[in-house]
Amino acid sequence: MKKILFAISTALLMFAGCKKTDIISEGSGVGTVNFSISADEGGYITKALPEVDIETLKISIVQKDGDYSEEWDSFSAMPSVLELSSGNYTVTASTPDSQPVAWDQPVYGGSKDFTVMVGKVSNVDLVCSITNMMVSINPSESFLKELSFFEVTVKSNDGSRVWTKTEYDEGKDGFFNVSPLEVWVKGERYDGESIKQQYLKITEVAAKDHHIINLDAKVTGSVGGIDFTIDNTVNDREENITVPGFEEIPVEDEEKPEEPDGGDTGDEENPPVSTAPVMEWASNPTFETMPISSDMDVVINISAQEKIKAFVVKVESPSAEFLATVSAMVSPENAHLDENYVNLDLINDATAIAMLSSLMPTGDALKGQTSVDFSLSELVPMINGFSPASGSIHTFTLNVTDEKDQTLSKPVSFKTE
Repeated sequence: MKKILFAISTALLMFAGCKKTDIISEGSGVGTVNFSISADEGGYITKALPEVDIETLKISIVQKDGDYSEEWDSFSAMPSVLELSSGNYTVTASTPDSQPVAWDQPVYGGSKDFTVMVGKVSNVDLVCSITNMMVSINPSESFLKELSFFEVTVKSNDGSRVWTKTEYDEGKDGFFNVSPLEVWVKGERYDGESIKQQYLKITEVAAKDHHIINLDAKVTGSVGGIDFTIDNTVNDREENITVPGFEEIPVEDEEKPEEPDGGDTGDEENPPVSTAPVMEWASNPTFETMPISSDMDVVINISAQEKIKAFVVKVESPSAEFLATVSAMVSPENAHLDENYVNLDLINDATAIAMLSSLMPTGDALKGQTSVDFSLSELVPMINGFSPASGSIHTFTLNVTDEKDQTLSKPVSFKTE
């Protein structure tokens, strides 16, 4: 995870002569605020995104229990030092002039509550993450070979983007505010015949999602259609959706492409059913972010027809105290506190097995199993014991690998009230 830190100040005495802003309410004392802002650029593992320019982020500070509010068009325009009257505040950073739908526009944002106490220095570390979704298209060689023209339209609640071969060749990616997506694909073969328009709807969406639309076409002369695969590389959630096919008319004098290795399976219309692992959360079927409570139900059923070989839970939290506590439950090589996460290797890490077996399935309760009810109901409520910031998000990403090396990764997120 790449981080870019820009410290505005350290202590008031170190900035004698620097530009500063005093906001003093009658009858109240003041304190000094030091800000640092970092950009969490993690998530998009298939493509490199433009580096975030922290200096351009729009900044605002609002006092919750007072009249003070201030806004700066950019981080660079913010004063070097702030003296604020005592009280509770919220600082917010966001990408300026962002559009709900646009080409090549990752939008960053974040907010954090903080308290200013009289005569003390308040340190505020604000992490900005991507708040929108990325969509890419990935046509196969056979798709490009079969179609002389294609048009892929992706529509959200706010607008749409259209890819043709021109946009694909230019490497354009669409960015959308979070909402369900609808996808239409139409095209024309080299013999001039139009293919039947194909349709797909994507309902499971979240910030940081990267939806890759893999396009494939059956060879001319066969019965088939265009196969859509939605590959969410951030959440590692894969949905394999085959759209009903159409019968193509062979082009005269066109050489029929050779069959791939293995020859004709004789069952192209009925491809084999996937045996990859799947997850179901009965009390939260859509895996929406769940508020943290003492009696929460976080039991996720994991089915792995080919038997579980590896099971790792990646724990990410803005609470340094909680992460430090979790890191004490694993071997040192699985504690990545400098990168703000801890891996719970529940099959291969002897320390994690010994420390966590009373809270969740570990070891042989996972390895070689085809169905497991995996529970986080005991571990997650512990977060509230560390007084995390209100509204903070804590993510546990479940990573499962079966004995055929098929993988499934699913983030499970929780929010403090």
